[in-house]
Amino acid sequence: MKKVIVVEDHQILLESISLLISTIPDIELVGKASNGQKAMQILEKESVDLIVSDVQMPVMNGVELVWKVKQQYPQIKILMLTVSEDAQTIKDALQAGADGFIFKSAEKEELEEAILSLINNKKYFSDKAILSLAEAQNEVYISEKEALKSILTDREIQILKLISQELSGIQIAEKLFISPTTVESHRKNLFQKIGVNTSVGLVKYALKHGIL
Repeated sequence: MKKVIVVEDHQILLESISLLISTIPDIELVGKASNGQKAMQILEKESVDLIVSDVQMPVMNGVELVWKVKQQYPQIKILMLTVSEDAQTIKDALQAGADGFIFKSAEKEELEEAILSLINNKKYFSDKAILSLAEAQNEVYISEKEALKSILTDREIQILKLISQELSGIQIAEKLFISPTTVESHRKNLFQKIGVNTSVGLVKYALKHGIL
């Protein structure tokens, strides 16, 4: 039997989640707590395999609980259970060391799947959690791309694209009907704005931020 405790500050949810978990085969519910601090007190007395914890709680929240547990009891698996779809909340939990993340809207079957995955030394993240992280990452990518475009002139972007095609300064000048000196001036401005020292650096940065 694997021993589990549930940490949730809302009493009705605490009882409901505990009841669901108690029906899972080979799982023994050995404790319930209303915040992270009380959960740590349980761990001082009980040998626990898995913690199912809310994120937002008074006294000691779920992320703080994960940090403490992973420092003192690194073998314990932790499944975060929350209503929040905020990507930063998910990131914070992952950075703290959470082994799984699902939402309170999940069906009993998913909760059971998540618990059994963690018990078997696997990670479990719901599709919604993965989607939230992906969308957040895409927003960061777009904002960085737009920020880069906002500091570069249209001509600088044009020249950056031609540099990426391995055209020389003279070839770029001929293509844009400007002097090689003007091309070199734009190149120096690109170095300064982007913070690199070579044409290769310009291309790498432009590729990373979707300019090319």
